[in-house]
Amino acid sequence: MKRIVFLLVINLLVLTVFAQVQVYPAGHLPDQSKLVKGSIVTYALPTTTLKMTVSVSKVQDVRGYFADYAESLLGLTNIIQQNRTYYTLNSVDVEPITTADMSQCYHVFSTNPATIASWEEMRLANPVLFPETTPTSYQTHTASLPDFFKNYADISYTQQSEAFVETKIIDGVVTQVPASHTKTVSKSFENKAREAADAIMKSRKAQYNLVAGEQETPYSGEAIQTMLAELKNWENNYMSLFTGVSIADTLVYVVYCTPKGPTSDPIFYFNTDKGFNQENGLTSDAYVLNLDFVYSTASFVMDAMPVYNINGICVRNPVPMTVKLMHNNKTLQNFGVINMYQFGDIHHLDPSSKKPIDISKIGFIF
Repeated sequence: MKRIVFLLVINLLVLTVFAQVQVYPAGHLPDQSKLVKGSIVTYALPTTTLKMTVSVSKVQDVRGYFADYAESLLGLTNIIQQNRTYYTLNSVDVEPITTADMSQCYHVFSTNPATIASWEEMRLANPVLFPETTPTSYQTHTASLPDFFKNYADISYTQQSEAFVETKIIDGVVTQVPASHTKTVSKSFENKAREAADAIMKSRKAQYNLVAGEQETPYSGEAIQTMLAELKNWENNYMSLFTGVSIADTLVYVVYCTPKGPTSDPIFYFNTDKGFNQENGLTSDAYVLNLDFVYSTASFVMDAMPVYNINGICVRNPVPMTVKLMHNNKTLQNFGVINMYQFGDIHHLDPSSKKPIDISKIGFIF
């Protein structure tokens, strides 16, 4: 008899403990009569959002003023032939962020005041993070044309002397006297190019003389290095008038992606003519993520939201995934192994536990 009474008491205590916690999926609450007379807290399981930082260069090629004479005067063929703007993809970096998965949201009822108080403290101490949806962009480096190239303006006119003979009567004698005068004439574009090419040759000759030690003054090593740098800069400035210049602005875009399967929708589109675009583009311009389990026994099965009383608090642990950026079915970049929550199995904690459960370590409390 005592044994029967003891078993009844144990069963009653167990049932009482089980009645202290009830868990229901959001949107599937039963009748009020079936709920425990306690307080409620709502929480969402975590998911992994990838913050992707995309760096792009906007390059502008500017044709040189004397490009037409680059080959004839300097023997240069590899020069910028026309003005154009194009884009290059510099890098893509990924940072995993744990955010709230609103597709896995639950209501928890409890009659335990200590549990409710601890949940409230957790809610205040841990703000809810939601996946970002709005892309942002900013510019980290702004380039401009070199001052010499931008402000170059060769003198278009030159003084030209002309010699001739004047006939004069001196002391009653007709005499021819040499004379001259100067006049201002316009320089041809070819002459301007020749003068620029001459400046390059003079700089190179001066550099050679310094290195060869043919200068009359014995300069120190530091002075020679300084003069060589100045002469090289002079040469490069005039050389740009023939070869043209390229300037690049660095643009950075930040986008967010929460993968739902082994292959994501296009994260962004990119090509050399239009640059970065997240909204639309050609299939050939699409960049997608490819995910795969590190352990071959796992599979892509997304947990459906249950519609019944699940009693125990739902938890989900992350699983390691290899994440790659793909373009035209080729791996562009391998980001290595990233722990992803959304592909982990959902299981339930024992509802009979009397110890308050730290839901902040399970998900996000509202």
